[in-house]
Amino acid sequence: MFIDNGSSDGSVDFIKSNFSEYLNDRIILIENRENLGFAASNNQGIRIALEDPHCRYVMCLNNDTEVLPDFIENLMVAAEESESVGSVQARMIWGQNRKLIDSAGLEYSKNGLGFNRGAYEPVENFDERARILGCCAGACLYRREALEDVEVDGEYFDEDFFAYYEDFDLALRLRSAGWDSLYAPDAIVYHHKGGTNPFVSDFTVYHNWRNYTWTFIKNMPADLLLRYLPLFVITEIIQVLLNIKRGKFIILRAKYDAYMGLRRVIRKRRAVKRVPESEIKEYLVMKWSVKVPSLPETE
Repeated sequence: MFIDNGSSDGSVDFIKSNFSEYLNDRIILIENRENLGFAASNNQGIRIALEDPHCRYVMCLNNDTEVLPDFIENLMVAAEESESVGSVQARMIWGQNRKLIDSAGLEYSKNGLGFNRGAYEPVENFDERARILGCCAGACLYRREALEDVEVDGEYFDEDFFAYYEDFDLALRLRSAGWDSLYAPDAIVYHHKGGTNPFVSDFTVYHNWRNYTWTFIKNMPADLLLRYLPLFVITEIIQVLLNIKRGKFIILRAKYDAYMGLRRVIRKRRAVKRVPESEIKEYLVMKWSVKVPSLPETE
């Protein structure tokens, strides 16, 4: 299934020209007239996939990726380890520097900040299969029953998020509901993202820091929310000050909209399924930032 989110780069024409014999048979092409956001467009695909009663797994994969031939097979082998495995993370390698990890899963900090596990660390440091908090939706596999278990209002990814932090939100909901997540290092994908571009758009600042607030308040269990609230408040203040210093005054709108939307967030919080064996606390880390290396020089 290929979902085009109102692009203007010729993606749809490329699919139609090069894979026309597979359309409506092996490839379902969805053409959105506008950008619906990462969350809503992925939900489109998930809903269509789950219409098939034989569908056992759903894989999310970004369009700026390159996968190895046994990629899907290795994800499914890991998923079959246990019926409690709700999601499986591929080893995402940074396409521009294949010696470094892009993501080996998600990490969630006690201050509410989300990180890609292993980001920009040597690939060989992540050779072992491991239990993780949850998966980066750029390249991962979800079990059908897990998605159906945490679905809220017909949504799997929270469409209010539009983009950014939506996979953290889903990962935390899956973990709260007692679903396990595995990292499968033999399922390899190269992610060709920029990573070192110093420019951060207003779009990114707005959605990232609005959704940061929503993710923490929506998903942290009550005892942990109270325990880590001072760290969260400090981080909120730092975000505002740093972005204002950088001339990104959109941060003020992001925080205004975040808190104006709390009534809806709290309503969704009540719908988060929580089981005693969720063990969220043991997966929390304490981090403030990630150092991004420069791209290797080319001759």
